Amino acid sequence: MSEMRYDLLHDEYALIAPERLHKPDCYKSPVRTEETKKRCPFCEGHESMTPPEIFALRENEPNTPGWKTRVVPNLYKAVQIEAAWESREAGIYQAWEGLGAHEVIIDTPRHLTRMDRWSHDEYFNWLFTLRSRINDLKNDFRLVYFSIFKNHGHYAGATQSHPHTQLIALPVVPKRKLDQLERAHRYFLERRHNIFESVLSQELHDRERIVIESDHFVVLCPFASTFAFEVVILGRENTESLIALNDAKLRDLSDVLKQTVEALYVELGDFDFNITFNTPPVQKNIVTEPFFETLPQMWRFALRIVPRLFRLGGFEFGSGVHINPVPPEDAAYLLRSVVEGKA
Repeated sequence: MSEMRYDLLHDEYALIAPERLHKPDCYKSPVRTEETKKRCPFCEGHESMTPPEIFALRENEPNTPGWKTRVVPNLYKAVQIEAAWESREAGIYQAWEGLGAHEVIIDTPRHLTRMDRWSHDEYFNWLFTLRSRINDLKNDFRLVYFSIFKNHGHYAGATQSHPHTQLIALPVVPKRKLDQLERAHRYFLERRHNIFESVLSQELHDRERIVIESDHFVVLCPFASTFAFEVVILGRENTESLIALNDAKLRDLSDVLKQTVEALYVELGDFDFNITFNTPPVQKNIVTEPFFETLPQMWRFALRIVPRLFRLGGFEFGSGVHINPVPPEDAAYLLRSVVEGKA
């Protein structure tokens, strides 16, 4: 029997429909179009194959081997920092130049196509680099919203097999994200605690969808998971974003993230996925002013891992409602069993 569920955090619906798991050709195998190390532009020793680096964790000269992480401009950038923030009218329409920043974070010098093979230090260095880039870019007061995302595999939108992450900074807050923030603000004003705290409290009470608990984070499969084996890592404290995490919390996050990714690989094999961070706006402007000062109380760090196991169809695109054939309670049980089996 299927069940319609409401996602309190994202204000969306999901259909949990286990019967769909038996649909012919339901699960799609990953497509791997791997570059060899000899021609991979992200491998150590191939620094000349990318634009000059913006940032790197290294102790030697820029644009040479010997780095731990490396950040370069996206060669096919969607936005660019050199653009002017000017508008133009085209009849009833309005457009702006594509101002922003589009960077590629090369996660590790090793040509590892599976994230479960990363070391603890590689996870920490990756997160440290992401935090560093936001801290730097937020000094440009034109940039308001940061999207950090990792596409792994063909079905998740990746075009390079070497581990990498992308950062796009925009001068506006996307409508979908703004709706989330405004809902979270209303929720906080009405209840005097944030929506994330309510979700975490319920999950810790039910204990059906919890995968891992640490000092600072809880890993869970959301009640209204829109994708099979979807996982969220939610902060226990009101730390509103990645840049508010100190090194100790970053180490803790690295540990639970490594355990989570390894458990997903045990259950799913080699799979495609997206990782996103729920980064809030970093500047106060006319749009963010109503809630900006309350962000530390109303918002909370979260990281989302979405396995891309099943095809999306017309119903999902037309209605905005996803059909998930794996109940989150089942997914959490399987992942938790893997983690506890390792303990």
